[in-house]
Amino acid sequence: MSGVIRQKQRTEEELKQEGFKRFSRKKQIVMARSLPASESPLQIDTSWGGVLTALAGDMICYNTEGQQFDDVSQYDHWSVKPHIFDTTYADWDENFQPTLAQRQLLNIGCKPYYKSVGVWAKSLDSDVYVQGLEHDKPVLIPENRVLAIGAEGEPWAMGDETFHDRYDGDLSPPQESRLKSIANRLIKFLKGN
Repeated sequence: MSGVIRQKQRTEEELKQEGFKRFSRKKQIVMARSLPASESPLQIDTSWGGVLTALAGDMICYNTEGQQFDDVSQYDHWSVKPHIFDTTYADWDENFQPTLAQRQLLNIGCKPYYKSVGVWAKSLDSDVYVQGLEHDKPVLIPENRVLAIGAEGEPWAMGDETFHDRYDGDLSPPQESRLKSIANRLIKFLKGN
């Protein structure tokens, strides 16, 4: 399959040429735990309809903002490879008064962390295939999603709302990219797609 975005080290100049911008992460509590072998493999349904596969030892991260759920699988959650987690997350270093949801996650072995590094990201103006670390094969990421490149060159996607909840900065593409996006949508419409 050609045209698949895969993990690779990119220079800052290459990322900029591909339309990515650097964004700082907002400091927010993320509850996380290592996935035990007894729960592996864990299939995680994403908000955009994709499925991530977490393996034993992967870090399962939970966002507990909002309401408390009866089942921890109902929280927004994702997996991170342990070596990437170790370089991009840090122990929570401020006063920690756990909410009911956070207490629930503490009871299953989670601890409070925060993501300590930023990300390179861009809003997609067309559909792309991405081979993420948590996917067995490339997955289609629809336009208007946010494509991010992690600390080790790993691609992953998120929704616009999730991006703005987690990162500082304006994701708006330059005027040229906006015009390209409009042209691409018009071509798709005219082709009947």
